[in-house]
Amino acid sequence: MRNVIVAIIIVASIILIGSYYYFRPATPTIEPGSAAIQRVSLYHYFSGALSGGVNETVEIINGSSDQEKIIANALDHEAFKSLIISNLAKGDPPEFFTYWAGIKTQELVDQGYLEPLDDIWRDNSIDARLSSTLVETAAVYDDKKYFLPLDQHIVVFFYNVAVFEKLNIQPPEHFDELIAAAAIIKDQGITPFALGAVERWPAQFWFDYLLLRTAGPDYRKALMQGEASYLDPQVVEAYEQWANVIRSGFFNADANEIDWAAATRQVCTGEAAMTLMGTWTIQEFTGDPCNLSEEEDFDFFAFPQINKEVVYSSVGPVDGLVVTKDSNNKEIALKLLPHFLDSEPQQAFSRGSGAFATSLDVQESAYSPLKQRLFQLIKNSDHWAFNYDLATSPAVADFGMDSFNELLAFPDQYYEILINLDLQVQSLTTRPK
Repeated sequence: MRNVIVAIIIVASIILIGSYYYFRPATPTIEPGSAAIQRVSLYHYFSGALSGGVNETVEIINGSSDQEKIIANALDHEAFKSLIISNLAKGDPPEFFTYWAGIKTQELVDQGYLEPLDDIWRDNSIDARLSSTLVETAAVYDDKKYFLPLDQHIVVFFYNVAVFEKLNIQPPEHFDELIAAAAIIKDQGITPFALGAVERWPAQFWFDYLLLRTAGPDYRKALMQGEASYLDPQVVEAYEQWANVIRSGFFNADANEIDWAAATRQVCTGEAAMTLMGTWTIQEFTGDPCNLSEEEDFDFFAFPQINKEVVYSSVGPVDGLVVTKDSNNKEIALKLLPHFLDSEPQQAFSRGSGAFATSLDVQESAYSPLKQRLFQLIKNSDHWAFNYDLATSPAVADFGMDSFNELLAFPDQYYEILINLDLQVQSLTTRPK
């Protein structure tokens, strides 16, 4: 496992170094016989298995202006995380880039890298185009607007309809029913839960939901903010429940060796029955090589309840756009930014990415029947939670996600893994500055 992680780091470093020389912030250019055309750079992480929608969105926005153009640069999803920080630190940033709402954006705000959006927000009446909840949870940091929400995903179980029908299994509503179904599926030689955790973050959703369904969102918030311990009974219970699922042989044996897209393909072929993943995986189910039909070949259900007395929460990230303070043409980026909320670009991005549009201008009728049901799940949730690595500090999340991979490999040692995790987290607050 460590060798795999080291290899990923090496590859990411190579991409990072190469990208520094390849990608440069855009500067004004003059084409023969035309006025000056202002070009701004947009870095984004919608590449590889996550690609879809962004090129169409940029093309629509570029088509609305003869004088300002966006140059979209797609970067590897994992390499992006270090590359963008490096470019910001070197004073060589793009005009704007996609990012994740939550603690990651807060850190960039704290470091002074981002341009406030309050003026364009007011001038373009953006508050009227987004839900107040989304603005409060995703857009505002230190009482200013810094983040334009571009899309919203929800994490659910996606399942192979043919497998469920063959075994006469109904989508479970309680966790006990989920485990009973997993036992039936395993007895038929099919993997109940496909998971691809080689990049670590796909495993976090199991911890997120187990903790939210047992301890609730208030406790989880305290843990994410460092006000609770990873040795608290609430966390121990969540790890023990997860360990029991792993020990039962309900996950694929290669969970730590494959990525989320490969795990999704196990479900689409019927090798596995279901996977806990975000709505970005819809494009994997419907695209090559799966080519499955929504609701007919694959469907979804929410993570089942465990304690009915606990507030019902849903988990998922919000992707958005931020503008860099020290970029060459930030004024052009600020001018173009509100167009990402226009109905046509929003629908194009939603279709390609599997995500939900954030603009209130996009009607539910624009979605497929499956996505309309998913959208209702979002609206009916009592609480919305960003996933683990977007809810706690990056340093803590790094240790936590390591522990998820360790748990998948050594479920019998779940308590020892938690002891080590708690010590690592404590070291972050006691080490010399």
